[in-house]
Amino acid sequence: MGRWSALLAPAFLATARVPAGSRVLDLGCGTGVLSITLANAGAHVVGVDASAAYLEAARRQRGHPSVAYEHGDASRLRFAAGCFDAAVCTLLLDILPDAEAAVAEMRRVTRPGGIVASALHDFWGAPYASLVWDTAAVLDPGMSQLRDTMKAGPLAGAGRQAELWRRAGLTEVTEVPLVVDCEYAGFDDYWASFAGGQGRVAVRLLEVPQDVLAEIKRHVRAGYLAGMVDGPRSFPMLFRAVRGAVPS
Repeated sequence: MGRWSALLAPAFLATARVPAGSRVLDLGCGTGVLSITLANAGAHVVGVDASAAYLEAARRQRGHPSVAYEHGDASRLRFAAGCFDAAVCTLLLDILPDAEAAVAEMRRVTRPGGIVASALHDFWGAPYASLVWDTAAVLDPGMSQLRDTMKAGPLAGAGRQAELWRRAGLTEVTEVPLVVDCEYAGFDDYWASFAGGQGRVAVRLLEVPQDVLAEIKRHVRAGYLAGMVDGPRSFPMLFRAVRGAVPS
């Protein structure tokens, strides 16, 4: 996840257009990739996450004088109304049980005229994942169900986040596609990004019986090689970024 977050952060912030010097909430900050990128661009950041392990890693790996990391619930933030100039999140809303509540909280804690922005994977444009889940779906019913659930999610596809933003009462709403390239040194590097248990596809792979997993890996490797020698590959990844303003 950190590999993808690091690629996404600068492209996302270019669309969010958070002014330097802003006080920013980074909701679902994880290990601090977006928080540190914001701080390096001149923002004062509070990164909030529900995972103590992620927060510990963020403090250890991405500490910064302009970033404070703290534990919190996305649907019940402790902050006063209007205390941030912007509230942002990436790769978060589609894994929450109540995305509407989280966006409502992002709006509540952002001042009138401030920015609320998000970016999510578009799983209809994710060849890096499709190679794994389309292969695994043939051999594992659980992966088939997971793939279908992710692609049919309420925020999957163009315009879905923008609809959520408008329902939350945000104005000047725009949603744009972002494409970044994820580079892999070879198949082992590619497979390792799924074998570590981070992300829903990786979690499911950990649950698959070892003999089935070996068969999945064999077929995925063949797809990665595509008749060529093992080596570097570049996978495009599609994200969708939404931005809106709190009404003045």
